[in-house]
Amino acid sequence: MIDIIDHLPEAHIQAAVRLYYTGLEAKLAPVFGPLDSALAVLPRSIHPTRCLTAFTKGRLAGILGLHDQQGSFLEPSYGAMVRHYGQVAGTFRTMLLMLLDHKQPPGDLYLDGIVVDPSLRGQGIGSALLAAFENLARDNGFATVSLEVIDTNSRACHLYARRGYRKIATHTMGPFSRLFGFRTTFRMTKAVGASLS
Repeated sequence: MIDIIDHLPEAHIQAAVRLYYTGLEAKLAPVFGPLDSALAVLPRSIHPTRCLTAFTKGRLAGILGLHDQQGSFLEPSYGAMVRHYGQVAGTFRTMLLMLLDHKQPPGDLYLDGIVVDPSLRGQGIGSALLAAFENLARDNGFATVSLEVIDTNSRACHLYARRGYRKIATHTMGPFSRLFGFRTTFRMTKAVGASLS
């Protein structure tokens, strides 16, 4: 049985941060460095109420970050980055993070990363999180949901397309593509308004 809740319980923050980071390492490693370094910054840089979490038998099985007009699940402050990495490195890493940031149009709820525990994949956890995300958006009056997929993750791109998401934009990383390990991201969106269900 999969239980999905609309926040991250405090007792699971460390496990959630580790899972989220390792699942999104291609995007997050250039910003936060190796896992040990990331674990020193990320637990104080997340908003536990801006996510959905999945549990199976009391065990954290997956997490889906949310981003709306008020902010996102992962939002490290500039001060926290400078304190941990130093003035120069902290400033540079903050600028890298800004490359991954998104301005949300009114009426859109953005999926700010989805990760399932590798040992629990194939059990419908990702699909359950995605369905809960779409339902949450619809129930709260959002007209659309959106997400981005990196060009090296064609499997995810096909999965989202099968679920009704369509590509609406391509974002190029430019000179930073070598650092991140991917050249472009595809913005995908899906209408979830109540009148469309």
